[in-house]
Amino acid sequence: MKKPLILIVNDDGINAPGIRKLISIMNDFGEVVVVAPDGPQSGKGHAITIESTIRCDKVIIDDGPQTEY
Repeated sequence: MKKPLILIVNDDGINAPGIRKLISIMNDFGEVVVVAPDGPQSGKGHAITIESTIRCDKVIIDDGPQTEY
């Protein structure tokens, strides 16, 4: 049976302790993909980007087989 794809997102940044713990737990249940900013961005959920470039970098971390952007 194929494991499910699990998407984890946050606005606290890729290095936030909570997201790291969640990643390590969810690795047992499926393939984990994480989308998070490179630093804290709390409150940006209501922001609109019109003329700026939004960059997306693929990052591999040591907590397991997940992919992060």
